[in-house]
Amino acid sequence: MQLQFESTDIFADIDPRLQRLLERKSRGITIAATTSTEKEEVAVIAKVNNLKEWLSMNEVYPGADLGSTPNGERIVTGRIPVSRIEHIKQSDCVVSLKPAQALKPAININSPATVAKQDLCSQNSLEEQGSDVVVGIIDVGCDFAHKNFRHPDGSTRLLAFWNQDGHSNPKSPYGYGQEYKRDEINQALSASDPYAALGYELEERAHGTHVMDIAVGNGQGSGLSGVAPGADIVFVQLSQNEYTPLIENGEQAVESCFGDTVALLEAMRYIFGIAGDRPCVINISLGLYGGPHDGTTLVEQGIDALVSEKPNRAIVIAAGNSYDTGIHASGIVSPNQHFDLQWQIPHRNPRQKEIEIWYDGGDRFQLEIIAPDGSSLGRVDLGENGEVVDTEDNTIIFFTNRHSDPNNGDNVICVFMEPDLPGGIWTLRLHGIHVINGKFHAWIEREDHSQTCFVPPHDNTHTLNTIACGYKSIVVGSYDNTKTNKPLSFFSSSGPTRDGRQKPDLIAPGHHIWAAASRTATQVVRMSGTSMAAPVVTGAIALIFAEALAHNQSLTIEEIRELLAASTQKNFPIHSQPERYGYGAIDLNAAVLAVQDKFSRL
Repeated sequence: MQLQFESTDIFADIDPRLQRLLERKSRGITIAATTSTEKEEVAVIAKVNNLKEWLSMNEVYPGADLGSTPNGERIVTGRIPVSRIEHIKQSDCVVSLKPAQALKPAININSPATVAKQDLCSQNSLEEQGSDVVVGIIDVGCDFAHKNFRHPDGSTRLLAFWNQDGHSNPKSPYGYGQEYKRDEINQALSASDPYAALGYELEERAHGTHVMDIAVGNGQGSGLSGVAPGADIVFVQLSQNEYTPLIENGEQAVESCFGDTVALLEAMRYIFGIAGDRPCVINISLGLYGGPHDGTTLVEQGIDALVSEKPNRAIVIAAGNSYDTGIHASGIVSPNQHFDLQWQIPHRNPRQKEIEIWYDGGDRFQLEIIAPDGSSLGRVDLGENGEVVDTEDNTIIFFTNRHSDPNNGDNVICVFMEPDLPGGIWTLRLHGIHVINGKFHAWIEREDHSQTCFVPPHDNTHTLNTIACGYKSIVVGSYDNTKTNKPLSFFSSSGPTRDGRQKPDLIAPGHHIWAAASRTATQVVRMSGTSMAAPVVTGAIALIFAEALAHNQSLTIEEIRELLAASTQKNFPIHSQPERYGYGAIDLNAAVLAVQDKFSRL
């Protein structure tokens, strides 16, 4: 394959993925409509300093207002024409603008095939059981007909179900999908095929059903109860028809995913809206690999704003399953020297590939890309972008070196590679043009079933889920409760955050977990992943909220974190790697007793 470098005139002072989208549009690639966007639109998250001005732009189809950042700016979502990206970004009211990114489940897809059946954890014997608390599940695959999510009289435990893939109408939340309230779900349950009655397609072994059962299943069908069986439920089905157009070839290549980051934020706002003044905890067992890993993504700022808005709110996030995958690297670039990042790509790898390199805003690196045959394909300096094209002028690699991301002031290099590039060791050479700090961190984005990696030895620290580095979220790693020594799950991602904070916050059972199997009404299935650990903690927080409610008390997110930290298991066998354990292993009974103790002293 003969390749050559070309510079571009793409506006470089915007998010690298938006640059990539503009580059694709410049080559005549159609930006297809998705579940929530029209043709030639993109879903975005923005940080704005003037909400009224943002809403007044006729290019903006507004979505959710997530609330305020500590300095008074607002995190919002919306849809905008691709042709107006540069105009909108240059508006005085727009501080930061990011496109939607496709999400994936935090489940370990290489889990062993056999294991003896184990209960999730000891049955909680305390009275409240999560009553009067709302648990929100944002995922894919809601088996509302499974008996574990129904009352003894057969009626639903769901307060609401927003299927983002449903038929849109003017009353749809944020203009897309279909919402079903309790009465409509109950009516469907009386039909011979309840799924068809709602026009809902549900696969077997659905991830969301399994996650929901761990948190709130009542065991009425399976005999295995979840952590908070008395809680009410709101489920948001993220769109599987959504995809990220900047990494797909228009209408010709649609890769299924578990929704995107814009729809995720809108789902959170929707759930808290349904809950109203009731205590509410939301579970997110989804994520990605890239990002700054310092809590400054607009998704994380949106999460922090939502849980800070009022007490009795919490959001729990799976830490991720990328510990042993070789997707992180770090190093130091010295002045007038270079550092070689070696990226191992198999021959005829069928996936789009993406890498992010974050470095200090006071430094100036130059990126050089070197092919497996040793040929240099070009360089981009700070504030520039470029592309590598083939003999038919198709862009094969697009790369950009953005100066000073507006959310943290750091610089970021992004490289986007098309499928089926020549296999071998690709080198990303970082030249130290002006160096004060020199430190960098790099992440390869998630590529299920064909994950590429850096050349060993691997640095498996800093491997947390992209959206799991926020200040206010509760992040959960996984351990294997089926073994007497309770080892950490081999896949459970590691902290710390790039800015040195402790994450994950704690660990919970997430290995070989049996919970509801979709489309069975009564059966269970085994899955492993931090996807399974997070809902244990989600259920625990529901129990905490219920106990506080019984004492007529409310809890801030800071108080919830303190209660969880103070109630981890005593004498838990922490062998090594404290950056993967957080405060330790969750103890459900101790957490509820800690609430009782806190309020008995008032």
